[in-house]
Parts: sequence; C-alpha cells; structure tokens
Amino acid sequence: MLFEPVTAEFSFLDDGNELVGDFVRPPWPGPYPAVVFVEGSGPGGRDQGSWQTRLAAAGFASLAYDKPGSGASTGDWTRQTMTDRADETVAAVRAVRSRADVLSGAVALIGGSQGGWVAHLAAAADDGIAAVVTVSGPGVSVRIQEEYRLRHQLAAEGFSDTDIQQALLLLRDQIRRVRSGDDPARVHVAQAHWHGASWYPMLAGTTPESIAFIAGIADYDPAPALAALRCPLLAIFGADDLLVPVEASVRA
Repeated sequence: MLFEPVTAEFSFLDDGNELVGDFVRPPWPGPYPAVVFVEGSGPGGRDQGSWQTRLAAAGFASLAYDKPGSGASTGDWTRQTMTDRADETVAAVRAVRSRADVLSGAVALIGGSQGGWVAHLAAAADDGIAAVVTVSGPGVSVRIQEEYRLRHQLAAEGFSDTDIQQALLLLRDQIRRVRSGDDPARVHVAQAHWHGASWYPMLAGTTPESIAFIAGIADYDPAPALAALRCPLLAIFGADDLLVPVEASVRA
C-alpha cells in the first residue's frame, strides 16, 4: 500500500456505556478536520471498509466505533431509541473535538441508511456539527421505509404478492402489539408459525430484541430534524435503491 494511515483505539463514554472504536488519521501532523461515522441498522462495527483510508488520504481523521453491546463496546443497542442514538453520536463528536489533533470546529458526520436518520437528529441537536453526509439516508418515517423495503426487496427476490402481504402484516402486528404494551417475547412466539418461511429472515424483527427495537423506532419521522438542520447536508442516493424510497426522500 502506498498510503498507510495511522490507526489507534479510541473510546468515549455515553449513558454509562464505554464505546470503543478506531480513530484513523493521516500520517502527517494535525490538527485535522474529522468525521464521525454513524452506523446503520444491526449491531454494526468499526470496520468501514476503505472509507477510513480514503478519508485519511484526503486529510481527514475519522472515528468509527462498535455499537453498544457489539465488539468491544458495553451496553445494548437493541434498547436504544433514535434519540438515544443521536445523543450517543453527539457524545462521540464531543470526544473527537476534545482531541488536540482535531480541528474542533470541523467535525462532520457520515451516516448510512438508518444512520442517516440519526445523523440528522444529532446535527439538529448540536449546532457545532460542521456538516452531514448521508448515504441512502431515508427522508421518510421508519415505518414507511420498512414497508417500502419489504415490498421491493421481497419482490426482487422472487417472492409472491401473498408473501409480501403476509410480511407486511407481521411487521404491522409487531409494531401495534409492542406499542400497546405487549411483551416482544410474546409477540415473537405468537408469530412462530411464520418463523420457517423463507422470507421471514428478511423482516427487521425476527427475535424478541429486534422486534422491540423496530417497534420502538417505527414512528420516528425525520421531518422536524431536517427542518432544524443549520449545517450543510449532502444526501447521496442510488436511483434503483430497493430499501429506501428515493423520490420521497429527495423531496423531503
């Protein structure tokens, strides 16, 4: 490799959890502008492929960290709300800003997929965040995005209209029952008849923990956070995206 960035483990605290990741910087002296990565759905992790090296080559430091309860981080990401995730992101930004080798007024966010919602919300809450870049970050509510994803992703995988409608029913049932106070474990058991369906693993909620998580964030609407943003926003989409309603998100 002609270019080799410098990588060091870096940790910060949020809500009683220690979040651990990699701080990657150019091999020349700082201070540097910096980026904090905001993970999408699932357990996530600090590995961002070639992004960190490419950013370092362009002169940026970056922080990518393990979500609560994954990798070396403590906590449990499945218990987080969108606001919890945004608060955690702000804590990460403030920890990065505190470093002597970072330009404190030049820390931005890169959020992918669900991380796009979180990045909007974090930047709306902290006007010191310099900019936001989202990659396939939805501009619609979680419920609308998930229903769009099931319709288009399942169809692309060759599932029938009947399969798609059943998957949508299960998603709506999960959200309705958990939000009305039902135990996610009971909801999971009640849907046991469908656990063996070939499309079932493509649901967002396939365990009690993930059912609780998707139900907890389903009604999140990014419109207020988008309206409150005062920093530059670059929103990147792919026209043929099966997971995110691109036209509606671009309008938002």
